[in-house]
Amino acid sequence: MRPLTPDQIRLRAELAAAREQIVALLRSAVGDSLAPQQAQAVTEEARAWRGANAFRLVRYLSERPDALSTPRADCPTCVVRLLAALAAAGHGDKVALVACGDCGRTDPLPTNNGPEGRLCSRCAGRRGKKPCARCGKVASIYARRPEGGICSPCRNKEADAKEECVDCRRMMISYRRLPDGTSLCQTCTPKNLQPCCRCGRVRRVNALTSDGPVCGGCYSSPARLCGVCGQIVPIVARADGTRPDTCERCYKRHEKTCVICERVRPGHHINGGRGPFHCDTCRPREECACALCGRVGKVKVFWPRGPVCDSCYRTALSTPAPCASCGRHRILIGQTAEGSLLCKACSFPDEPTERCSACNEPADLYSGYRCARCTLAARVTDLLSVTGASVAQPLKPLAVVLADAENPYRVLQWLRRSPTAHLLRRLVLDPEALSHDSLDRLPQRAATAYVRGLLVTTGILPPRDENLALLTNWVARTTSELPARHANLVRPFAEWHIIRDARRRSARGRYTYAAHKGDCGNVLAAIDFLDWLDSQHMSLSGLQQQHLDIWAIDRPTLRSRSIPFLRWSTARHLCPPGLVIERPASQLPGHFQDEDEARNELRRCFNDTALPLDLRVAAALVRLYALPLTRIVELTADHISCDQENTYLTVNQHPFVLPPKLARLIDDQLRHSTPRHSATTVHRYLLPGQSPGRPRNPLGLADTLRHHGLPARAARNTAMMDALADLPPMVIADLLGIHPKTAERWATLAGENWSEYLSSLT
Repeated sequence: MRPLTPDQIRLRAELAAAREQIVALLRSAVGDSLAPQQAQAVTEEARAWRGANAFRLVRYLSERPDALSTPRADCPTCVVRLLAALAAAGHGDKVALVACGDCGRTDPLPTNNGPEGRLCSRCAGRRGKKPCARCGKVASIYARRPEGGICSPCRNKEADAKEECVDCRRMMISYRRLPDGTSLCQTCTPKNLQPCCRCGRVRRVNALTSDGPVCGGCYSSPARLCGVCGQIVPIVARADGTRPDTCERCYKRHEKTCVICERVRPGHHINGGRGPFHCDTCRPREECACALCGRVGKVKVFWPRGPVCDSCYRTALSTPAPCASCGRHRILIGQTAEGSLLCKACSFPDEPTERCSACNEPADLYSGYRCARCTLAARVTDLLSVTGASVAQPLKPLAVVLADAENPYRVLQWLRRSPTAHLLRRLVLDPEALSHDSLDRLPQRAATAYVRGLLVTTGILPPRDENLALLTNWVARTTSELPARHANLVRPFAEWHIIRDARRRSARGRYTYAAHKGDCGNVLAAIDFLDWLDSQHMSLSGLQQQHLDIWAIDRPTLRSRSIPFLRWSTARHLCPPGLVIERPASQLPGHFQDEDEARNELRRCFNDTALPLDLRVAAALVRLYALPLTRIVELTADHISCDQENTYLTVNQHPFVLPPKLARLIDDQLRHSTPRHSATTVHRYLLPGQSPGRPRNPLGLADTLRHHGLPARAARNTAMMDALADLPPMVIADLLGIHPKTAERWATLAGENWSEYLSSLT
């Protein structure tokens, strides 16, 4: 055996000392409940017991005494794994897991580096996605070509992408490379087999349950609401945007057995309806370049304009336009030699003109030989009536809105495919269900919110503050699930303090969705505090300051959230007086942009037509006027005014002159942002949400802006600093509607002095 060199001996001694120090630091931070053997085990699980990670972990724990309770966002990867291992070993009350900087989740572990901290694998993969140089889709780059990076589907379409499978001898995409250089296709690759925990057979795993892996023969999907029949049954087809969750009975209705896969599925007979039945998946379809988008794919239909893919076909059906020949709004399937688009009647002038059997107008006919408008009127009547003959008087405003929609093609698609339409049909059959209380008892999904928005905007239901209603209903559901001893404390705190204050803010018109989430967090902090008292075998009346300090140290994320409950309890003599939780000092903003970056992003907002219009408007308002997204989403058409020379945006009762480019963007956004079923113009939001009468969610808007490379926080901080360079902080506070203390803090950060402005007024 070769003797060790002096450097190797020194490194081994240093590693042994580092390991002893790791065990000591971990036991000091977690407590004596962590045995030395367990400390070594969790360190080995974190891959920090040997190599450079051991020295990295020692250095991090030594420099930060609170490294485990308040880990930094830029901590080493071994620390992230160590915290998870300690929590799994039963020491979760002593440590805090590192959350992903984008989604805020702690599972999966954020082991990837990001510009603002740790990122989980999902968010890191999403940030790494770029537009494919061929198809234009934003996806992970699989290969590099002279024109740029391409995605995996585009790489698989290349001539040399397929290889001969060593097993089936077919030219297929290589799925696994063997040691001898040959490859296997996905079909021939051996599957990962495991023993089923129910039948004991070694088979492919269909699901991983709490009992263990389950094969496909033993697994049954959990029962939930079928979007077609409305029954609570096992679902065999999940909702995919074109249909709701469907049970087996509804899925097989009006379907036949495919001659290829021999499954009962939707499809049609090929060769003009005279050939064998093929399901939609097995139907033979030719692959070629789409005449509309130019991408190579399976052909959905052949029009005079050329072959059309699935995506372009659905888009063309839902977006009719004026025909270049007859001028009617029709589905345009042909074109002239000059490139003008034509409808079906003008594309085939020798064929008899198809006319609607109801209005006798030339049109694209649906079932019953009726045009889209007449078909929509009949289907709306069928949807909103119990007998199918006429719509009840209370529902007539909604029937008028749906039947008189500007684009009947899109409403027909909505009636046929949307879960919201199916839910509305179920509610119409029970007139007493058309109330806020009845809707509150339903599962609060997107379909429920959309139905409520339709009923409110059409005047069938009275308007209410939805954010306040969300808080009230959430508190009622949450407190009903608590033990009696906790519910007797949490319910009065939530109703008399949290909800009461929310009602006051709602009366002033400033109770936002973010405020609702914050109030829910305060109630959750109170529940968690009472659970902690139970775990410590203490009561609220016996609480002492040292106990409160332990709570605040162990749960730094809930420290601020628990202050309202502590003050409420102290004021009602439920706990000893004088107890305090120190509120953490307000942190000054730390994310900024340099001047060139801010200018380039603003230029993108004005000139990049590839960006969605609503994102261009929102990002420009952030960068020009330092408006937060919570205020931007509340802007309506009433905030926009114009005269013969300028266009103005009114914020906090102060009109701003808009640049001409931004004024044109806002004008275009107001023209194109009318919701599909908008029934009122009282709250015509600049950025409407998915539900009628509701603005866009600011949290989702922030994520979308960040996805397109237009982060809102750093841009607003930079814009605020630029504004303070030109205007005094008092003026900024008045113009933007922010608190004077907030403006003062910004002024301090910008190097301004408020007193200089006050002295200039004397």
